[in-house]
Amino acid sequence: MGRRLAWRYPRQFGVALLVAVGGCAVAPEKAPVAPAAQLTDLGRYLPLQNNTVFSYETYIEDTNEHGVAVFEISRPRPELAELRVAGQVRRRYYFEANGVRSAQGGYLLKSPLAAASTWQGDDGTVTVTGVNLSIDVPAGKFSGCVQTMEVAKLPGATRKTTTVFCPGIGITVLQIEAEQDGTSLLQRLSLKSFGPRFTGL
Repeated sequence: MGRRLAWRYPRQFGVALLVAVGGCAVAPEKAPVAPAAQLTDLGRYLPLQNNTVFSYETYIEDTNEHGVAVFEISRPRPELAELRVAGQVRRRYYFEANGVRSAQGGYLLKSPLAAASTWQGDDGTVTVTGVNLSIDVPAGKFSGCVQTMEVAKLPGATRKTTTVFCPGIGITVLQIEAEQDGTSLLQRLSLKSFGPRFTGL
């Protein structure tokens, strides 16, 4: 069993993870344009249910480090989901009629979820690179999943972020491949467990 570690990245790559555990400030809220009730198919692939806890196995290739990252979901309002690490909000997502938008303005998911569909993410163009996929992670084997890739061109660097969304669960895999000045980096999160937060007896 690997030691528990904070999901980190070398700053020279400018890698922005789904949850910036390094302690970046949360962007101010922007008013959503539509209530979550209008979101149907996308909500299956990113339910983000209140008081759900996700545990991910983490891997950093350059140092061969293995660990665990734990995220908790809260839903202050039906159209808003917050991702927390150690009780602190790290990301906010808004459920709109046509997609799930981050507080930074880009979309994590957007209709239609069809092969080769594209939209604007936080840092680059997101493309649907696979549909109806099966994937095997520590939490189990899941099917009917959708895979996306965001390609970002940063100052002196490039980054590819591959994310796999599975129905009824959400993100099962998040992998980042970055390159700068001939140096490459790979980081990966794989779903280990998920379920309701334990609130005691």
